[in-house]
Amino acid sequence: MIRLGLRAAAAAMMAVCALAPLTVVAQAWPTKPVKFISPFPPGGSVDPLARLVAAKLAETLGQQFIVENKTGASGAIGTAFVAKSPPDGYTYVFVFDTHAVNPSLIPDLPYDTLKDLAPVTLVGTAPMAIATNAPKPYQTFTDVINAAKVAPGTVSFGSVGNGSLGHLTMTLLQKSSGIKLGARAL
Repeated sequence: MIRLGLRAAAAAMMAVCALAPLTVVAQAWPTKPVKFISPFPPGGSVDPLARLVAAKLAETLGQQFIVENKTGASGAIGTAFVAKSPPDGYTYVFVFDTHAVNPSLIPDLPYDTLKDLAPVTLVGTAPMAIATNAPKPYQTFTDVINAAKVAPGTVSFGSVGNGSLGHLTMTLLQKSSGIKLGARAL
């Protein structure tokens, strides 16, 4: 009787498996336009990257991929829009380095970075570089550090704004080397 029960169960499983390809149909995606939110203004590094990806996906998948700029608060405004959007696979946000630090810098962030959003893919990375105008007297990084030590606050740096990777990197550099730099948002 046990043997018969196992045979019957095995036969039932095989029947289900045999029918599965006939009854399960993959849902097509996308069936309507997809929104890519660029939480930074046009002209920065995120917007053109979102537009390049959108164009290639539209060409490949035969559906519109629309880039919308919803800017402000170091990307938090556009990211909040996506966090509050229906989780239907039709709204995505292109985040930048500020996405990782916003929870520490914005106490009333209107979303939980870890709970309200899910990573999909890494689209690109970019190196950090320190450069200066050619006529400046600094030929090496050590020259920059020494000049900042001799005259604190007279050597300045530019970044895209407070909380950005460039700003935080230069803040860490100042702290670790004991120098004071002037800062300018670009």
